[in-house]
Amino acid sequence: MKIIVLSDSHGDIANMVSVIEREHPDRVFHLGDHFRDAEELEWAYPELPIHKVTGNCDWRSRDKDELKLTFQGVKMLLCHGHNYGVKFGLEDLVRRAQKEGVAVALFGHTHQAHSSCKRGVQLCNPGSCGMGMVPTYGVLLLEGGTARFSTHPVFEEE
Repeated sequence: MKIIVLSDSHGDIANMVSVIEREHPDRVFHLGDHFRDAEELEWAYPELPIHKVTGNCDWRSRDKDELKLTFQGVKMLLCHGHNYGVKFGLEDLVRRAQKEGVAVALFGHTHQAHSSCKRGVQLCNPGSCGMGMVPTYGVLLLEGGTARFSTHPVFEEE
C-alpha cells in the first residue's frame, strides 16, 4: 500500500495535486495546518481515501487533532505535532505513541522533513508541502506488517 503523507500545505493545493498525480497513491494522510486544503483534495479526488487531522492553524475546525489507524498490520498515530511540542523534541510524541501501542507516529508542524526511530517508534515528518524553500512530502509504503518512509521534493529536479 502506498500512502502519500502531506503536512503544512498552508493553502497550496496545487502542490498536493501535483504529488497525487505523480505518485498515484492508495491513500493520502494530511497532518494539518490548513485542514481545508485536505477537504479540497477530497472534493477533487472523491475515490481516494484521505485521512486528515487538524493543526495549530486550523482554529475553527471541530475535527480530530489525532487519528489512530491500522493498515497492512501497521498501527499508526497521525497528528500535527503541536500538542506534543515537536519543535522542541520528540519525547512527548514517543511516549504517546508507546502508550497507544503504535509502531509509526506521523507528525508535521516543524516544516522540516524527519525520519528516525526512537524506542521502537518510527517517527516520520514529511516536512511542508506548501511552504519553505523546498516543499516536501512523504511516501509511506506498507507491506507485510512493515513500514518504509521516505521524503521527496514536491518539484522534481530536471
